[in-house]
Amino acid sequence: MDRLPVTFQLIFLLYEQKLGRRTLARCTDLSEMTVRLEMDRLREEGFLAVDKQGAALTALGKERFASLFTHVRALQEISLTTLAKDAVNLAALLSCPAARPPWWYRDHAVREGASAMLLIRCCVDGLYFFDSKEQIGTHNPHDEQVIKGAFPFRRKGDLLVIVAAPDRKRAGLALWRVIGEILSEAR
Repeated sequence: MDRLPVTFQLIFLLYEQKLGRRTLARCTDLSEMTVRLEMDRLREEGFLAVDKQGAALTALGKERFASLFTHVRALQEISLTTLAKDAVNLAALLSCPAARPPWWYRDHAVREGASAMLLIRCCVDGLYFFDSKEQIGTHNPHDEQVIKGAFPFRRKGDLLVIVAAPDRKRAGLALWRVIGEILSEAR
């Protein structure tokens, strides 16, 4: 199993606060065993310090994953209507562009259990589907308002990634897989 989506989820949650294994498992819907094994690996590599109060990133961990903290501006679950393709819709606002066509990222998301994935470009005059010039609000005005409300501080050039899946676990793995692929190209 490729650990990238698991690693990125845990690292992102641990960036600003110390959290325990059970809390991390609950936040991600990953099993405690999966979280424990990944935390052990990250601790052995020097990226994580673990004590009775929980886990925290070390200076080395913050340095190693700096691009994650720089480029992932926000992440949250959103309630879409016409654009919703499954029970859970997770979205991330990124401050870096996607270098490949949307289908390439969608394939990665589907391999992680997602049923759909959207890339949305943030422009001065609104939100646009990445692979066309169509503004989201043209046919999906409610969803455009939901997205704008969830990410009010978006900037021109930002990229929104929205992943849909039947449950939080698969949505999280798929979203972080796509984020990882986009960030690997931004380096």
